[in-house]
Amino acid sequence: MVVEIILLLIAVLILLILFVSFHIMLVADKKGEQSYYKLIVKWLFLSYTVSKGRISGSDDLARGEIIGEMPENVIVCKVREGTPTEIRNLSRDDRDEIIGAETKKKPAEEAMIGLEEEKEGENKWTFGKVVHLARMLFHPILQLVEDVLKKIHISEIKCNLLYGFDNPADTGIVSGYVYALRGYLHAQYDRIRLYAEPTFVEEKMDVHMLADISFRIASLVPAVMTFLLNRDVRRISWALIRKKDLPE
Repeated sequence: MVVEIILLLIAVLILLILFVSFHIMLVADKKGEQSYYKLIVKWLFLSYTVSKGRISGSDDLARGEIIGEMPENVIVCKVREGTPTEIRNLSRDDRDEIIGAETKKKPAEEAMIGLEEEKEGENKWTFGKVVHLARMLFHPILQLVEDVLKKIHISEIKCNLLYGFDNPADTGIVSGYVYALRGYLHAQYDRIRLYAEPTFVEEKMDVHMLADISFRIASLVPAVMTFLLNRDVRRISWALIRKKDLPE
């Protein structure tokens, strides 16, 4: 009897998740290396908020680097990724031996890192590959966006985009796709606004986005299944899984 009640409760919960509306509010900002987002999800009488701000820098210490020497026979080493390791009360000879060992390891580690980067470079995503992928997925993704937008209630979606690539020609190619998408969205949906501005003098990707939508998961399943069963999507997914070149 207890098992039947548990199964019934699980079935009811699944039905509620599928057919009761989710309300999502999102605020996201990215400018340079600073980024921030706040996501609020409401369902029935429950509410969950995720908020995070981040400032990333380029002053991270290299792997295996000797950070420095401190008074009272204390040296601090970073011998692996993570928190620096403190070694206290060592003699000068012991400290010199550790520093020498780390110095000897560094060229070997740098060589290994170089080999790893070279191997990664073989499968590196170039801009041409990204454009080829975008061309193959343009119509399936556009169909997915159209099907999804028909099934969700949109109170407001606004996106301000400032973008640029190291090659001005690449920026121009991307601008063609962005303007085509913006024209389509503005013509079809009154409450969706995409503002995009390219810059041809520097590499940049700044985004400000506001979204307030609600939807039922069950109503999105047909759109997602249609996208996943698309022939081009399946071919590309299979190529990515097997780490092969994209199909022509």
